[in-house]
Amino acid sequence: MTVVNVHAGSCGFTLRIKARKEGQRRVSFQLESECEALGDLALVLEHLGPLAITDIVRSTAGKNPVLKAVSETISHSACPAAVALIKAAEVELGLNVPSMVTIEFESDAGP
Repeated sequence: MTVVNVHAGSCGFTLRIKARKEGQRRVSFQLESECEALGDLALVLEHLGPLAITDIVRSTAGKNPVLKAVSETISHSACPAAVALIKAAEVELGLNVPSMVTIEFESDAGP
């Protein structure tokens, strides 16, 4: 099982993702968060069941069930949940290695 903790930023919510390999090429998710929208996302992902590796790596939102579920449940487009779910799935399925992902703001990024 791959576990990822996400600190979303200014909203103050955190998200704990548990990605579990199901068979050779599928992954399921368990989400924990105080955020209502992420709770809705957890229900949608649970309803979808284990997702195939080919679905996880699709880059278009209309064909990727994770991106589609995020777009249907989370109204804040900058929420990092989508990329965190995909990264967790990639690591769990052996497609990637666990590594930190960061977004850093510079205080004075003028010309």
